Amino acid sequence: MADLRWAAPSRADDEAWLDLLAAVEAVDGRGEAYDHLDVDDEWASVWAHPETDSVLVWDGADLVAFGWLKTQVGEAQAHRIGCWGGVRPSHRGRGIGRRLLAWQLRRSTEVAAGLGPAELVVDVLDDQHDLIDLVRRAGFEPVRRFLELVRPTTAPVPEVPAVGGLAVVPWCGDLEDATRAAHREAFADHWGSEPRGTDAWRQCYTGHRGFRPDLSLVALDEATGEVAAFVLCAAYPTDWEAGVPREAWINAVGTRRRWRGRGVACRLLGEVLRLVAASGTGFERAILGVDCENPTGALALYRGLGFTDLRATTTYRLLLPG
Repeated sequence: MADLRWAAPSRADDEAWLDLLAAVEAVDGRGEAYDHLDVDDEWASVWAHPETDSVLVWDGADLVAFGWLKTQVGEAQAHRIGCWGGVRPSHRGRGIGRRLLAWQLRRSTEVAAGLGPAELVVDVLDDQHDLIDLVRRAGFEPVRRFLELVRPTTAPVPEVPAVGGLAVVPWCGDLEDATRAAHREAFADHWGSEPRGTDAWRQCYTGHRGFRPDLSLVALDEATGEVAAFVLCAAYPTDWEAGVPREAWINAVGTRRRWRGRGVACRLLGEVLRLVAASGTGFERAILGVDCENPTGALALYRGLGFTDLRATTTYRLLLPG
């Protein structure tokens, strides 16, 4: 431990970081493979400040661990600092993870001091028993459970009746602001959700290179032209190259409150699933993530459409004083 070097990251470290991320993924199995463009995204994230809020841990010339904080300033809910990191499997069991988490906790406390009360959160897979033990001993408590669900493209899609007063149209750039406004309303009652500013919205959805407008649909209120509901999709070929099945990610499903309970989301999802199955990309499955306590009943909707569990994560939280 005394021989380890702790240093802020730089772009010159990108190749070593990619190698470390691949080694971590090979054991942890989160279904995420990173390439140079993904690393570019991490550096450019509107929530990241790598020069001050991230650290790399070196054992000689080998990068053996990293910690990367992402701070989302709260508008509707608490300020949130996401705690991301990993230790090379060959170096686990030596206390590096414990020291890394302690570093992130210290830095998060400093960040929170300038913001006000905040929460430090970390997402843990069910089988990451050592990490679960680590965060619990540090004072984190489980607050939310999330599932990733999949559905094979070969499965028949049930017919869902049209919803009166709505027109289903392909997503296009002219609907950008209206869709973002609908997202803001649709997710206002979702745990941990914050309104997306223009930059954060494009970073997460329509501005990302993985965005698939050809698989994304919007439901328009025929009387007002307002976006009533939406389904936004993406695809990440780097994951497929690493052995993940060819999958279309359904990244966002939302319905404005006054349109809920009429089958709008079910209608849109059915149409999207048909687009995915017919796509020349050759998708093997559709995949999405859901909060198990989603207040809109989304989990039951997805299960009713034939989605089944792939993996589960639990969000652990530690409250920080401001």
